[in-house]
Amino acid sequence: MKVLAINGSPNRDGFTASLLDMLLEVCGNAGADCERVNISDYTMGECGGCGKCVKNGVCCQNDDYVQLKAKMIDADGIIIGSPYYAGKPTEELKLFMDRLFLSSAYYCYFKHKYVVGVSTSAVNDPKKVAKYCADIGKLGAMGGAIVSGLLYECTVTRMDIKDIGSDQEIKERVFEVGNKLIKDIESKYIPGFYKLRCWFFSKWRGYVAAKIVGLFDGIRSRAVSFCENKGWIKKLNRIE
Repeated sequence: MKVLAINGSPNRDGFTASLLDMLLEVCGNAGADCERVNISDYTMGECGGCGKCVKNGVCCQNDDYVQLKAKMIDADGIIIGSPYYAGKPTEELKLFMDRLFLSSAYYCYFKHKYVVGVSTSAVNDPKKVAKYCADIGKLGAMGGAIVSGLLYECTVTRMDIKDIGSDQEIKERVFEVGNKLIKDIESKYIPGFYKLRCWFFSKWRGYVAAKIVGLFDGIRSRAVSFCENKGWIKKLNRIE
């Protein structure tokens, strides 16, 4: 049983990294083979939007992204952490997720993998970013991964990283989330409608999305034409 933690923070020894290490300690005590990687150690280009990965599930850029994705595929549990940066995860993690989304969603590379989202913030509730880190599985971006839990902590009153490691309340939450992850992996927990969700994302998501976009575009065009004919708005110059 392997558990991989991805530190999305540029600070390899910050609050987010501390929570990840505490989770890995719980998983390790339960018998898991654990590893923590720092996304700042990987060199990755931005997604070029070429769409080639949708056809074969392989990104055309041969950089460190390939190595990190391979580590995720090899793990049973994946813990993804990022601090709260203006309401979003770090730029480095977001870049990686953009690449991961298109190349993984249709091919179920992460089917039956279990994901935990982790976040910290010194100014706002970090739950939003923790949900983002975890929901890549729930929303199909990781091609069928299962969300096992969330762990987030507001550090506004904490000036020392040691405060997190010595806080009994945080230790209890870490123990609960870590053991839930191990239990889900060992029991092969499957949530309701899981198979239906995997089927939808792998087979029909692109088709349905295209139909919905086409429907709304048609409605918008007819509404504009109707308003123009009524004289409510000026006619727009169109290039046919």
